Amino acid sequence: MLALLAILLHTSTFAQTDTARQALEFAAMSALQQQWQNSEGRVEIQLANLDPRLQIPACPAPLEAQVRSQNPNGGRVTVRVACQGAAPWTRHIAATVDIFQPVIVASAALSRGTRLTLADLSLEEQNVSQLRGRVYSSPEDLIGMELQRSLSPGTPVTDALIQKPVLVKRGETVVLTATRGGVSIRQTATAMQDGRKGQQISVRNTSTDRTIRAIVTGTGEADVVF
Repeated sequence: MLALLAILLHTSTFAQTDTARQALEFAAMSALQQQWQNSEGRVEIQLANLDPRLQIPACPAPLEAQVRSQNPNGGRVTVRVACQGAAPWTRHIAATVDIFQPVIVASAALSRGTRLTLADLSLEEQNVSQLRGRVYSSPEDLIGMELQRSLSPGTPVTDALIQKPVLVKRGETVVLTATRGGVSIRQTATAMQDGRKGQQISVRNTSTDRTIRAIVTGTGEADVVF
């Protein structure tokens, strides 16, 4: 009789533990789904397996779960699940959030220094959770940019891999525009250094032989900095 009672008690405890474990996982998964419910693309969420030795008491109140990550691209995250009952407790569950989105990739092998054209780019679904830096979904954002290193076909083009092209080269003639009080004057100068769009460089005015600062605005063009 005592042996049968022990078996029943053990079975009841195991069932309660299993129910509490399921409630914990359900709360964590619900929080994760809510966190990334508005994400663009396909979202896959995988909870890490809980240690079978982990004690999870039953909670008389609804469990409260909070995702401890602000990364919109997911990746490895942790969910804090808390019980606010008479005997409060907290557990942390690890999870992996993978987000698949169409991003711009190299359509062929591209060498360093390539100035990107539409033919160099294509759209492909990638797991952005595993990518570093900003990715792009529109080729218009990349056309005209210059690669900082060589890319193999299918490599996502991120902001770390591109730079604005050199529009003014050292020793070349630059058309300067000086604007003040609504009046613009154009003259020529010699670039003292390479420059990309928006970059401030030194140029030597060919009329006065003075070195001044100018901001690159286009190919062979710059605005005088006053």
